Amino acid sequence: MELDTFLNDLPVQHREVQGFESDLFKSYFKTITIMKGGAQSGFRHVEPKEYKPRLLHFCGTRRSVEVKEVPLSKDRIKSDDVFILDLGEKIYQWNGNGSNKDERFKAMQFCQELESERCGRAKADVIEEDRTYPEHEFFTSLTDDDEADDDEQFNAKDGQHELYRLSDSSGKMEFKIQKKGPVAMSDFDPNDVFILDAKKSLHVWIGKGTSKGEKKNAMSWAHEYLMKTDHPLIPVSCMSEGRETKDFRVAIAA
Repeated sequence: MELDTFLNDLPVQHREVQGFESDLFKSYFKTITIMKGGAQSGFRHVEPKEYKPRLLHFCGTRRSVEVKEVPLSKDRIKSDDVFILDLGEKIYQWNGNGSNKDERFKAMQFCQELESERCGRAKADVIEEDRTYPEHEFFTSLTDDDEADDDEQFNAKDGQHELYRLSDSSGKMEFKIQKKGPVAMSDFDPNDVFILDAKKSLHVWIGKGTSKGEKKNAMSWAHEYLMKTDHPLIPVSCMSEGRETKDFRVAIAA
């Protein structure tokens, strides 16, 4: 808040949560890799015999390929994507029949980086789905039970937009629903803070005539509201009137 004030309320604030990253956030990275617990990936600090195998899931397109560590389970393997099984000294890149060239290319780059990090102590092989038998080491190494992803339980069940007003004009801070359904710019009052819940993202709009108290409490009220919903981890953006983001304008037009 101090930095925002110092810069005359010009910056747009964003909150991003793992597994629920906005398209804007993803656009800043060629590849996003999500690892379990930040464990060491090379042999510079971990001996081969102590290395813990991991399964990496590659999914996306040229614009953004996400890499995510998933449980060592056969149930995770899908024909539409690419997977890397990292056994330490042996690395397998498994290409599903339906995987795209971008996923395959990113996986190949990842394998090359692992080989380089391990100074030749690791060897990567590429295997194709239709040429890999169930007895292959790739499959026999997948011995763990599957686990539900943390983000599966946090998806909005109701896709209807909701607009809330935060105002202290009555002498006390009040947070009330203003509208459900389609929202237009005419629904926003420059004298108050408005919170638009678009279900896949949440937008905090601060009018030019907003009081200091409303402005100061805008993000905390937005956070408190989200924590009571079935989609508490969606991306949040906070902007001043006249500094609306593209995602906000899309949500208004939708």
